[in-house]
Amino acid sequence: MVIANRFWSQIFGVAFSNKRWLHFFIALGVVGLALNLRAFDFVSQEIRAAEDPEFETFYTKNILLNEGIRAWMAAQDQPHENLIFPEEVLPRENAL
Repeated sequence: MVIANRFWSQIFGVAFSNKRWLHFFIALGVVGLALNLRAFDFVSQEIRAAEDPEFETFYTKNILLNEGIRAWMAAQDQPHENLIFPEEVLPRENAL
């Protein structure tokens, strides 16, 4: 595929002698593009949240979700809060 290699060398300005390197750099570009779009989405949300107090960002949604899960799971998460001990196993007076 000499034609494809010439095509990419015109775009990148580099002639790839090996397709493996070409694919590696394309994969890096796709990952970089994904991270860039994700960062853009996050920043645009933060800008909108600064203007509109009713707007929920990923950050505030995450806080609300964590608080809700924490409240919902409290009974299962902290069973030691509901333990009932018989009198004979409790310490008497100042016994440590």
